[in-house]
Amino acid sequence: MRIEKRLTMPWLCLIVFMLCLLVPVHLQAKEMTLEEAISWGVEHNIDLDTIRNNIGELERTLEILDAAESFQVDLSTTPIWSSGDDSLSTEVDLSTTKLITADFGLSTELSWEIDNINQFDFEEINDEINASMYLEKSLYPDTLTENEKQIYTTENNLEMKIAELSWEEMEKQIEFIEDYLNIIRLEEQLAIAREQGVLAQEELERVNKQIKLGEGGYQQQTEAQIALEEARNQKLSQEQQFIQAKADWMLTLRLPQDTEIILEDNSNLFEALNTQMKDLLLEQDNKEQQIDDAMDLNYQIQNNERQKETLVKELEWTEAEGKPNVNLAGGYEYPNDNWYVMVDFSVNLSDGGAQKLKEEQKQVDIEQQQVNLDYLAEQLKLEAEQLYDRDTYNQLNLQTQELALAKEQDKYAIMETQFQQGAISRTQLEQEKLLVREKEIAVRQAEDQWLINRLELAHFLGFLEQEM
Repeated sequence: MRIEKRLTMPWLCLIVFMLCLLVPVHLQAKEMTLEEAISWGVEHNIDLDTIRNNIGELERTLEILDAAESFQVDLSTTPIWSSGDDSLSTEVDLSTTKLITADFGLSTELSWEIDNINQFDFEEINDEINASMYLEKSLYPDTLTENEKQIYTTENNLEMKIAELSWEEMEKQIEFIEDYLNIIRLEEQLAIAREQGVLAQEELERVNKQIKLGEGGYQQQTEAQIALEEARNQKLSQEQQFIQAKADWMLTLRLPQDTEIILEDNSNLFEALNTQMKDLLLEQDNKEQQIDDAMDLNYQIQNNERQKETLVKELEWTEAEGKPNVNLAGGYEYPNDNWYVMVDFSVNLSDGGAQKLKEEQKQVDIEQQQVNLDYLAEQLKLEAEQLYDRDTYNQLNLQTQELALAKEQDKYAIMETQFQQGAISRTQLEQEKLLVREKEIAVRQAEDQWLINRLELAHFLGFLEQEM
């Protein structure tokens, strides 16, 4: 049984904004929204750039290998000086080769000698020219040329890198979102730390006034001074964490240094993400089937399967190297006007066991790749189960934080009444208000954890890619 409800909205403003680049990002822009910043990051992140460069390198290698199978023409000239008659002549060779199919090739060669390169005579060349045409077809074994083997391997590697890029682009988008939410929460905590500093300063001033009026003691003053220093230290620590987290995030996205990011967590992006993640129906009873379905589509599994296929091919090629070779060849020679056909047979009668060792090594490589594949599958399955477990924990944690917030809000309501009755000071009421705000941040952090884990789980199950 698959997930009951498929996601119907275009997947994630995240994907649309980031991969389709609906919002243009200009290098000169001083201010960016989250969507613009993540679009920029997907295009410029150093890790993703490295994968793209690898893809470009593989594509260029393929172009070179493809060019090697096209019509090849070579021209060589060799000046020859003879001491006997003190003459200088030039030998010219023109050769062409063309691989028509994997087992059928054509080559031609023209050669002639020019006595005086300054007196070029076509009739003289025609009399002295030597020409040959050579056709060769491999009859046995039926295998690829070295160039075609390289093309096969390179195409396989290219497919793996493209799959990796697609997966990592989505991984990076989720990572960018997670780090951004962390920055938002740090900024909120910094705002509370600043207000706590103000309240601590006010409390110290109030104690000092009481001391002057003879209504307070120096112990209260010491406690207020300590509270103020702690508030200042907390503010400094929060400032450093906020600045560092923001700098790290901008570096990861490789944003221009003069860019200013609009920090907000109530954008349409987060509203869309939360709506989509709530629509992702997960059933513990059905998670095994969901994981199995996801494993079939996982890029790491598929890439390891491709690597195994390559090793199997390499074993076939190695086995072919140990078989007898039978080639059919024919050609024509001018000016002898000679046509000929020949069958070439060759076999290695003894190589000291080298061929057998090569084949055994390839077989060992295949078996080891299967071991790696099985181990990877177990790792990914464990990772998926952990994502499911964290989803359950995150929901419980969110409920716990909401209860703690409700409790603190009730306490604040009681203290408001006490303040109006003169039972507590305004500073005490403000302190409690800050505690309520801290609980609100804790709730939002729990919501962030739930959202990010859901995105990672949806990504693992393949739903983000399906909606692209």
